[in-house]
Amino acid sequence: MFTVEALNITDVTRIATEAARQLSPRLHVVGVTSGGSGGEYAEVVVDMDMPECLEEPRRMSLGVFRNTSESLLHDEITLKLQRRFRKRP
Repeated sequence: MFTVEALNITDVTRIATEAARQLSPRLHVVGVTSGGSGGEYAEVVVDMDMPECLEEPRRMSLGVFRNTSESLLHDEITLKLQRRFRKRP
């Protein structure tokens, strides 16, 4: 069985930042945290600037698994951001 070594948090942050930038200048990755005890799960925290909203930027959190390739993680984050971005008013 083929296993993939988990990407580190720095890699996930870089990949998420690239994916967000490619989708919209309104999306900003503000943090990535591991899901506890060195596991393969991570949370990507993204702010979405809303010029029409005077409140602070809207924040969303995306759960991802780090035991994948960079390209697959990029695709997963892009898909999740697209889904969330489209749901916003």
